[in-house]
Amino acid sequence: MIKIDINTVDANLLADIAGDEAQFQAFEADRYQIVFSDDMQRGGIVLVGSGSSGVTEWTDATGPADVLARFLADDMHP
Repeated sequence: MIKIDINTVDANLLADIAGDEAQFQAFEADRYQIVFSDDMQRGGIVLVGSGSSGVTEWTDATGPADVLARFLADDMHP
């Protein structure tokens, strides 16, 4: 997982955090982009690239790796 510039995040995920960008950090792992807020302990994820529907999902989590793990395990908590 690598940290990326928040302004390079998928438009749908960026729209979810509009106005709160300063509270989030952005990451990329394989074909996924993740935004995570330490203060809120909340993160969102979206599949990017070929086959992406642009649908974002959100969960309470301890970090960006936790967001990815929950998503891959189909264990997202609203």
